Amino acid sequence: MTQSSSDPIRFRRSHRVSIAGSLRSLLLIALAASAALSFTPRASAREAKSYAAATLVEAANYLPCGAGCSALADQASAFCFRLGDQVLVGEGRSYLHGEKFSSIEELTGKQLQIRFNRRSIWISSQDRPTMKIKRGSRYENFKDAGCVAEVHRPILAIADASRRPARVPADAFALPGSGRGDYPALFFWYQCALDSDKTVIACRKWYRNGDSAGKDWYCAQTLDGAPVGAVATLDPLLSQEGRLVLKSGAILRPDHRARTNDILDRPGEACR
Repeated sequence: MTQSSSDPIRFRRSHRVSIAGSLRSLLLIALAASAALSFTPRASAREAKSYAAATLVEAANYLPCGAGCSALADQASAFCFRLGDQVLVGEGRSYLHGEKFSSIEELTGKQLQIRFNRRSIWISSQDRPTMKIKRGSRYENFKDAGCVAEVHRPILAIADASRRPARVPADAFALPGSGRGDYPALFFWYQCALDSDKTVIACRKWYRNGDSAGKDWYCAQTLDGAPVGAVATLDPLLSQEGRLVLKSGAILRPDHRARTNDILDRPGEACR
């Protein structure tokens, strides 16, 4: 009786000891793994360690909130760099950097030392303190095509990942907004086609949520007068609302003729 009654007690005690030992082992393994991870350098940190010479292609100050900015709104400084065959854009706010961004345009065309990761760019020059700016920009007025494409690339990625509203046709494509207006739209849905007389390109557009945003009109010719016979050659990376660029780099001529309910006020007037 004594032996049979004590065996279960010993079993329960040994079972509890076994569980406690297992928990301690698991805890030690977890701590070791955590310590190993904490000393493993992240990819973004390795990417940003060394400086390299890059050309400042363009730099400009602008109001990122568009025409809806208050009188006390702080400007942002937009930058575009070329590092080998790579183009990087970024921007910083003046209230964070004070005089660091003053006369930064004077460095355009010069080489600066930069390092970067996915979120930030560090800029170093001999006569200025090192600046840290945010990688990426919404500045729409870069003149260099590579800079424009780098601004538009993440915007189009957001559009591609968005659910297309039911009111937007399947063949409509996304174009970045112009950055103008009180509340600039990130992108629009566009559908462009030659008019019946083959002299005008009509572009219907929709807001991101599918609401109609009216139409934009273009002459079926480029700014230098070359005829355009199709709209399938548009370059969405270089185009934006109100400015359509062909893959050749040519820009479509906007049609400034007055219309009422999409009908020309002066039907005989040439596209201009």
